[in-house]
Amino acid sequence: MEAETETREQLLEVVIEKMVYGGEGLARTPEGVLLMQGVLAGETVQALAGERHQGVRRAQVKQLLTSSPQRVVPQCAHYGQCGGCHYQHTSYEQQLELKKQILIECFERIGKLTQLNILPTISANPWQYRNRSRWQIMNDASGFAMGYHEHSSHQLCPVKECPISSPYLNATIEILRNGSGKELFPEGKTELEVFASDADRSGLATVWAFGPPPMGFGERLMRAVPGLESVCWINKSTKQRIGWGPGAITYHVGDYHFHIGHEAFFQVNRWLTAQMIEAVIGDIKGREVLDLYAGVGLFSLPLARRFERVTAVENDAEAAKNLQTNLGVVAQQANAVRKNVEQFLMTTDQRWDAVIADPPRLGMSAPVRENLLRVKPNKLVYVSCDPATLARDLKEFVGSSAYQIVSVQMIDQFPQTFHIETVVHLERRE
Repeated sequence: MEAETETREQLLEVVIEKMVYGGEGLARTPEGVLLMQGVLAGETVQALAGERHQGVRRAQVKQLLTSSPQRVVPQCAHYGQCGGCHYQHTSYEQQLELKKQILIECFERIGKLTQLNILPTISANPWQYRNRSRWQIMNDASGFAMGYHEHSSHQLCPVKECPISSPYLNATIEILRNGSGKELFPEGKTELEVFASDADRSGLATVWAFGPPPMGFGERLMRAVPGLESVCWINKSTKQRIGWGPGAITYHVGDYHFHIGHEAFFQVNRWLTAQMIEAVIGDIKGREVLDLYAGVGLFSLPLARRFERVTAVENDAEAAKNLQTNLGVVAQQANAVRKNVEQFLMTTDQRWDAVIADPPRLGMSAPVRENLLRVKPNKLVYVSCDPATLARDLKEFVGSSAYQIVSVQMIDQFPQTFHIETVVHLERRE
């Protein structure tokens, strides 16, 4: 009977205590914690609570009983169903404050880090900022549908437009929805990603599907979508890649030029790329710098103007290829290494003036942290897209008494969503 009580759905009236990482509001009940989307702190809601999982129950809001003064009308017609955005129901100023408080809470709770020098958040236009979108496509007898996954689901949410994506990406949606997509794409499910150039007038497209492409697919897609320079079809069954065009585009950030291939990672916010570089590099300079998880060289290339020697480490095949190309203009002072970061650090005893690290969402592995503490660079810049793993890693660097945190700065790369990008500068203690 106890198990039935724990899993039975309940209609509850609750007050939202606070927002937590993940875009959800937290409410407390005698039965435990409830988490739900689409709410704000201080609001009273009637919510349908579902099953308990690992001590937490998720709920769906059935009625908003009292609303926050920070609540606004979402700009997107698909908001609430589409899983891409989480904060469109509050003002942008409030979004920034929410993220700041969540970041501080993670630092205090996980990292035991307090009294930090938190710099003003770097932000820009919170709309039309995405230079890359990945759509789910269903083409069957009922028609052609293109969109994103629904919240916490693999169900397709068809969209007519996406207000956080660039005009070029929205034009692509319109072209494919209005007839071209039905003719171009095979029956069944596929995925399409388009990466738009910095000028937002051209791009490259990548398709993932179980099976080979229709005859002449790439040429036909490039004719249908103006400015599309390159197409790559990836067969998920065989891993075979079939390409049309050069296989990459050149993305300009100020006077830096980055060669970026179909599956190489690049920062998604087209308004903030230059500010991101400036926030990361700051005033650091010296003889030797190490750029870990270097990607296509977003930081490596600018670092070559500040340091006598740059070593950039990247393990992904396509990104490493692009990195080699991008560093060609500074080949005399830059070295691109295709290697796992753990393997690279375990085999070096070099003393670096500075290390830049931009790890994936999981953060640094234990061997990476241990080896950075062993080689002890004078300065360490940590770029993070997950506040929890960032706090965990910083706790080790600071707790060892090897480093002190100089500054923390949030860069809002993902407006309207819960995602938090943070740059932390650390210095070695003497």
